[in-house]
Amino acid sequence: MNRIKMQKVMTQYGYEEEYWSVDGKVLPQYLDEYVSKIDSEYLRNIGGTFDGLCPAWSKELDFKGDVRFVWELIRRDNSTILPILLCPDDLDFSCTVIVVEVDKTKDFVYWNRVGYVLHDNEDFEEEKRSGILCLEAYSDEDWEKYGDNIALENTTSYLWKEWIGENWEEELYRRRMNYTLPYYETEGNVRWFQDLNWCFARSEYESMVQEFWERTTLEHLENILKQDNNRKLNVTECAILIADMISDGRVVLQEHMNDYNEILLHLFAADMVTEPLLKLYDGCDENTLMIDCYISLIEIMWKKGDEAVRNVVDVTILERLSDEDTVWQRFGELISSEFKCYINQEVLTTNLMMCGVRQLE
Repeated sequence: MNRIKMQKVMTQYGYEEEYWSVDGKVLPQYLDEYVSKIDSEYLRNIGGTFDGLCPAWSKELDFKGDVRFVWELIRRDNSTILPILLCPDDLDFSCTVIVVEVDKTKDFVYWNRVGYVLHDNEDFEEEKRSGILCLEAYSDEDWEKYGDNIALENTTSYLWKEWIGENWEEELYRRRMNYTLPYYETEGNVRWFQDLNWCFARSEYESMVQEFWERTTLEHLENILKQDNNRKLNVTECAILIADMISDGRVVLQEHMNDYNEILLHLFAADMVTEPLLKLYDGCDENTLMIDCYISLIEIMWKKGDEAVRNVVDVTILERLSDEDTVWQRFGELISSEFKCYINQEVLTTNLMMCGVRQLE
């Protein structure tokens, strides 16, 4: 039985990166040893070491469709070819892609072998036909939504180009599932350079996966907060950001839209932000990573949201968090001084529903 966890290491390029540690040694060290024995040319092509490659599980990839694709494969219960490392210069699947062959049972997870993707046989025209135009992969819901419109177009039509321009995340995700994954699964398209035969306890593996999700979510939210731009987050964009806090959040968001035929952000935020945060505060063993994630999310909604989004913060989120003073003050300990000043000087002085709520210290 092997042990797996996350470990932060300093790369040769002078920045820290989160890598998988297996039996006390991080993955790039294993890969350097394996490839140096059989394929020194490939090692030279990637700079002489796997150290510094980006974890493919990051939420900082160039395209959200790629993030959805990777996490869909991570969560799968059946066998799959799973990307684990990417070229840090591209942060997509066009260059260096390191994959492992994964099998899962009820109690165990196996990483059988590791290799790198060969791009020689990729067909971009076939890939383009594997997105919204791939009718073989349509669900009943897809046929209802697209069966009499975009599904009947082709890759040269203006309507198709317009659709993918407006729905690139969905288009790219479909291409990855319908073309990229089968490409990886086709014999000869991956250069398998080492049998691993690693076996992990499924419970420990799933804990590692959840921690990876939480850490990369927090990193993504913190990077959004750091962005210096004046563009405002609208209701739809905010709902997607909220949904992406949990692995099945997109399903929850779709169910919400099916129920109400629109996004009711006050209701969605109450169910997906405020109540989960309160449960974390009430828990005996608090998950501080997820608490930090929710705090960052609320600050993004306040700092970067449009008027409708900020209203959800002022009315739905802050009012509910202020119901219990202990929780309220603990919330205040984690937010920025700017946000705290806004709450004390503007929200508490104008929102009659929060009359009597103590100022954040």
